[in-house]
Amino acid sequence: MDSAIRLSNIKIYEDALMTVIKFSHKYNKMPTCFEYSKLLDVLPIKLEDMSQEFLCYDTTYLNGKKVKQYPLPETGNYMILLLQAMYGMGALWTTIRSQHPPEKLEYYRSKIGEIVECKIIQ
Repeated sequence: MDSAIRLSNIKIYEDALMTVIKFSHKYNKMPTCFEYSKLLDVLPIKLEDMSQEFLCYDTTYLNGKKVKQYPLPETGNYMILLLQAMYGMGALWTTIRSQHPPEKLEYYRSKIGEIVECKIIQ
């Protein structure tokens, strides 16, 4: 019993310190058990250099029975976060994030190797 209480306290403590990546929708790209993913890499990109196929993959979600896409600008400095679901034991997946403000790229790079919480905020 005593160890169960300690484990519960550790979980609460870890959640308080864990980096949270917020999403506006449940995107089609999100694999099973994506909620706790390991951040494997952060790749700076220019949005205008990305293929339409990749942008479609990254931004598509279902709204009821309608397929929708999150709107992105045509150009800009972005980054691809390469993630591995299920605490780093599951499927690989990615998400595109803006590099604005400029410190954001270094912030995410400092989290490489960590487990991040991926939360849908609606």
